[in-house]
Amino acid sequence: MFINLNINIFVYCAEAKFITLKNIMVESNNLELLGQTLQKAGLVSFPQIQVALADLEYSQHLRIGEVLSVRGWIAQQTADFFAEEWYPLIDQAERYPIGYYLVKSGLLTGEETYSILEEQKRIWIKFGSIAILRGLLAEQTLNYFLDNLVPGTSSKPPAIGAIGAIEKEIEIEDQHIAPEIDYEDIPWID
Repeated sequence: MFINLNINIFVYCAEAKFITLKNIMVESNNLELLGQTLQKAGLVSFPQIQVALADLEYSQHLRIGEVLSVRGWIAQQTADFFAEEWYPLIDQAERYPIGYYLVKSGLLTGEETYSILEEQKRIWIKFGSIAILRGLLAEQTLNYFLDNLVPGTSSKPPAIGAIGAIEKEIEIEDQHIAPEIDYEDIPWID
């Protein structure tokens, strides 16, 4: 389904020191423009999108994702992923582990993913939580992926999976007895 949008943007011309209103006609087969998607995912800010749109006035042969990449705000692989692959993935019935999508989007490398998986095995913390704790991913970005690919999972606390076991340990701390961990109670994200 194609939709047509009329977008009004304000463009600042530094040489002449004035602001002009431009009306741009955009034809899109997505319900959301790339800049909006990237902003909701926490990958770019609204001012960055405005600057990129202004840059498009002078570089009309580029796409907005390319401008954001040239400015160093996102990787070109990330822009291409969201422009070309994101919406088909949302509609796809088959799901892969969250790390797959983060590597495919260029937000994590294969090595980072492997390292996170190894640490996940050792300390039983969710994949996304480890990525956030290491500073590899923003919480907003992880939640955007989860909300769209695995609805209902981002509202769960991203902390340690065996929360019930920690509470049991606190209750019996004076007795010096290690709690029994119920492995079925651990919320895993593959």
